[in-house]
Amino acid sequence: MRRLVSALLLLTLALAGCAAQSEPEPDEAWEPYEQEQPPEPEEPAEPDYPEAFSLAYYKDLTLDPITCAEGVQQEVASLLFEPLFRLDGGFEPEPCLCESYEWDESGRVCTLTLRQDAAFQDGAALHARDVVATLQRAAASERYGYRLRNMASVSASRSGQVVITLARADRGFTALLDIPIVKSGTEDRPVPTGTGPYLLVTGGEEPCLLANGEWWQGKRLPVERIPLVHAKNRDTAMYLFSSRRVELLTVDPTDDLTAVTGQYVTTYQPTAVLQFLGFNTRRGLFADAAARSAFSRGIPRETMAEVQLAGLAQAAQFPMSPLWTLYPADLEAPYDRDETAAALTALAAGWEEEDRELVLLVSEEDSFRLTSARFIAESLSAGGWRVTIRALPWEEYLLALEAGEFDLYFGEVRLTANWDLRDLIGSGGALNYGGYADEYTDLLLEGFAAGLDRRANTRELCQRLLEQAPIAPLCFKRYTVLTHPDVVEGQRAAPGCSFYRLEEWTIHLAGE
Repeated sequence: MRRLVSALLLLTLALAGCAAQSEPEPDEAWEPYEQEQPPEPEEPAEPDYPEAFSLAYYKDLTLDPITCAEGVQQEVASLLFEPLFRLDGGFEPEPCLCESYEWDESGRVCTLTLRQDAAFQDGAALHARDVVATLQRAAASERYGYRLRNMASVSASRSGQVVITLARADRGFTALLDIPIVKSGTEDRPVPTGTGPYLLVTGGEEPCLLANGEWWQGKRLPVERIPLVHAKNRDTAMYLFSSRRVELLTVDPTDDLTAVTGQYVTTYQPTAVLQFLGFNTRRGLFADAAARSAFSRGIPRETMAEVQLAGLAQAAQFPMSPLWTLYPADLEAPYDRDETAAALTALAAGWEEEDRELVLLVSEEDSFRLTSARFIAESLSAGGWRVTIRALPWEEYLLALEAGEFDLYFGEVRLTANWDLRDLIGSGGALNYGGYADEYTDLLLEGFAAGLDRRANTRELCQRLLEQAPIAPLCFKRYTVLTHPDVVEGQRAAPGCSFYRLEEWTIHLAGE
């Protein structure tokens, strides 16, 4: 009965509520609400794979790797020739054509044993005479002459080994032997004979590289055929890449990248190109090691590399790549703005106001260097010091360096991968424009090159460089290996090698 009464009461209230509502006017008639449907998800765009993995080259120039032009010609040559050693991502030499090596007690004589199974593309075995002939030509060449300046002689032993004798001890010398080896007697041909994974074929409608089926390493290659597209010059090569007529290009981004258009994928290639702040140690403020050290610590290197250089460099406090396996990262001092200001203020207290005006010399022909120099000048203009920029054309810049007409200068140098710094900061060094001279540093530089315990020698040298600051290392430049989106997988780049471990790459082509 209670349930029946409750139900009747609810029904009565409901009917009363309905009676209280007026009928809608015609223009207020209810229309069913149509909910907006979400758009259909778009199908992912099909990858735009190329018909072939093409490369640019200069058809009228030699492909001899010792004398050929830099850039695209070197990239093509790297697929035709192989070195004794390759540098890995940590700047350590990996054996390639060389199986093993041994130093004598003096650190001046290195004996290389070649791989017995290594063979040239014509089927001939690799011999010591081929290596000797190549290294002798390299030592006399413009490209490799500087790095091999310490090689006094190279010869073949009766047992078929290669014997290299140095003028000064240097146990890191094998890091300099990433020099492509050419078969002796073929060096005068437009395309000498190498041991590499590809062969150059020019008989068809377009020249191309074909996989060498008899390659001594016998490793898988990602493509059988690589067409070659003629480029008149570097600008043409960049246009060919931008228009997708070639699929890979390596550039110095501080120089070339603005000329490349379209979409591309970037793989950073480490280099041994050091940018640094130099001091005039012969006179004035920077004759004092404490002053040099204070100014060196006052540079926000990470900000400069990541912001001013847009990530195209890696900050470093020592004149050796931070990627190097022995780089002593734990010795680095973190940048502290307040500490910098206090140190520069304390330093300024001992100098008259007119002596606090410092000139920073820089070449005006490199916009990235000029931007970095301005950033450094602003960072160091603190605590009563004022750093002004003096930008000069390249030739005038060099003359001013040689004449010592600067307090500071912004420098760039391509170091060798054994990190031999004797020319840069050793007493009387050819690149030592700041005039730094210190007997103990010289001893450490010699010990670093000759010592058996390379890690301990590195740390001892770097500790001295922190205290003395003969220069203020800033960063190491990165080059960029450019490819088009979705085309290459597994790509890595190592110093001086755009096709590092090519056998691990996957290259996607249309129709495959």
